[in-house]
Amino acid sequence: MQKERLMALYEQIYLDFKAGVITSFYEKMYPELLLYTSRLLGEEYAFLAEDCVQDAVFKTYQQYGSFSSPVQWKVFLYTCVRNGAINILRKGKAQKNYQTQIDDYERDISLNFIEQETLTLLYEAINALPEKYKSLFALSFEQGLKNSEVAEHFQIAEITVKKQKARLIELLRKNLKGKIGKEDLLILMLFLSKI
Repeated sequence: MQKERLMALYEQIYLDFKAGVITSFYEKMYPELLLYTSRLLGEEYAFLAEDCVQDAVFKTYQQYGSFSSPVQWKVFLYTCVRNGAINILRKGKAQKNYQTQIDDYERDISLNFIEQETLTLLYEAINALPEKYKSLFALSFEQGLKNSEVAEHFQIAEITVKKQKARLIELLRKNLKGKIGKEDLLILMLFLSKI
């Protein structure tokens, strides 16, 4: 349900964008793009995030007729932002020994992008869970409550909490399978199962 609403929202923003109405874009997507760009640029260059996003929006707007779907449009937009951030980092690091630094930054940028996408997919998978598992996730993983505290909260046995957590992890694995790489999925599942 949440994913469908999100997709409908992006589709409406995309249709508005194509029609030249960018109010919904600036209200809904622009802050998300600024945050993403700031993370890519890091503290040293975060002040250039808005310029980077504006350039990406302009390039995307110039190409608005060539997109056949909201997903293609969003991917193009994020790619423009990523490429703009890489260019900013390249220019900045050129002043501080360009050749030795650029490989590290490109790898970090790629990892940040993957991390951002993985987190987005994880929260989409969490939002797709039945309500009791969402509550269990919030208490166990976000608030960090112990199994005994969760059991007390739900007024159930601690062993039931353990079984429900195992089922929750299995549901997340199922929802994420094929959406993220096998290694990332394995690391995420191992991390969750140890909490």
